[in-house]
Amino acid sequence: MIGRILRWMLVPVTAVAVVALAVVGSRWAVSIVDGRCPVDRMVGGACVEPWHTGAVETAIYGGVAFGAFGLVLFPALVAPNLKRTVAVVGLLLGIGGAAGFYLMTRWEVLLAPLAVAAASGALALWRTWTRRATREAR
Repeated sequence: MIGRILRWMLVPVTAVAVVALAVVGSRWAVSIVDGRCPVDRMVGGACVEPWHTGAVETAIYGGVAFGAFGLVLFPALVAPNLKRTVAVVGLLLGIGGAAGFYLMTRWEVLLAPLAVAAASGALALWRTWTRRATREAR
């Protein structure tokens, strides 16, 4: 009984830890990429090497992918039961975070992943609810 309570208490902690790890990890990766830029190619504090933009975007997208994947997977693995519901809640929190980030920044690159995440979240909710309704009808 104590183990179940402890695991339920660790579900939100796991979600926060995944998001923090994604943010810190991608920021660390961007710092490494920035450190690889030659001093003579820095203009106004920004690197103007052709490879730099792609490398920074890769680091950022890698962090976002880890955060999105981890926000769904790891709390569901920690939860003692209702794993699918916890995963759907994590997915919805991820969609909400991405939507909030888009509304604050108007960064159009987020629209396609946000649309895919919203569609997959809607599909996951629909499947979860139809399976419950089917089980309850039996």
